[in-house]
Amino acid sequence: MTGPLLEVKDLTVEFGPKRAPIRVVDGVSLTIHPGEAVGVVGESGSGKSITALSILRLVPEPPARVSGSVLFEGRDLMAVPKGQMHRIRGKEIGMIFQEPMSSLNPVMTIGDQIEEAILLHEKMSRAERRARVVDLLRLVGMPDPEQRLGAYPDQFSGGMRQRVMAAVAMACNPKLLIADEPTTALDVTIQAQVLALMLDIRKRFNSAIMLITHDLGVVAEVCERVVVMYAGHVFEEADTRTLFRDSRHPYTQGLLRSVPTLTSTQKRLHQIEGSVPPPGTITAGCPFRPRCSQRMDRCATEMPPLVTHGDGHRAACWATAPKAIAQGEAA
Repeated sequence: MTGPLLEVKDLTVEFGPKRAPIRVVDGVSLTIHPGEAVGVVGESGSGKSITALSILRLVPEPPARVSGSVLFEGRDLMAVPKGQMHRIRGKEIGMIFQEPMSSLNPVMTIGDQIEEAILLHEKMSRAERRARVVDLLRLVGMPDPEQRLGAYPDQFSGGMRQRVMAAVAMACNPKLLIADEPTTALDVTIQAQVLALMLDIRKRFNSAIMLITHDLGVVAEVCERVVVMYAGHVFEEADTRTLFRDSRHPYTQGLLRSVPTLTSTQKRLHQIEGSVPPPGTITAGCPFRPRCSQRMDRCATEMPPLVTHGDGHRAACWATAPKAIAQGEAA
């Protein structure tokens, strides 16, 4: 395998005063290789979206304080002057935002919005840009693309607006596509269409995908690897097959048991009691411990490290860690 396309190391995002910081992302590290699809999963409030926004330097500083490194093709995006980040956003890294209606400009036609992304990064004549916009709309499955150029976002359904967002994100053939909950609030038929679109984009352009979602069914369909986040931490990372068959963190196991299946004999879906703690409310130990059925005394005082359980499989849990690490005999 070639070197990573994206390598995030110890990414931390804090708000509030330095003497009492509220940490919403806590030492997150992950990698994505060229052409690879990686799912980032977890409940709302786990830090998934702000991790993605931090990668693109879209979290305002101040009030936030962002540290760590984000290496894209070996270049640390954290060291790139803010005024130059626009050369990377859209051109090298595209993003499909969570809410297409609030992300699209309601007073600009969709043709102009897609063309704007091309104009910023590519040297084309107006006719060439317009032809490219039509091609993109056709690529994302928009019917009668030539007739849709002058339409406004409020003239489209949620699924169609998501397709427009995909066209904007793919306007300059980025090497990495970040999709933040692209199927949220869509019915199952439109969800399937959006997922098929992402798979088609990946196949056509060999773009890597970072898919942020709370839906493990979506991850199983699209991704080769999964990163599980909770309360700003990475709790587990593995290839998709391993994670579904041999998860090692109680939180991951709870998420998997919560997924409905056709073969289940349970009358009620499994639920993880409680909710994700608000940022800053747990200052020591494992943030999942109040909800964990396998918690032990050590969980209240020490955050477990991410330890290896196999090739590319890591989990942060004292209860399932190898014995030597759990007993403090090895780092």
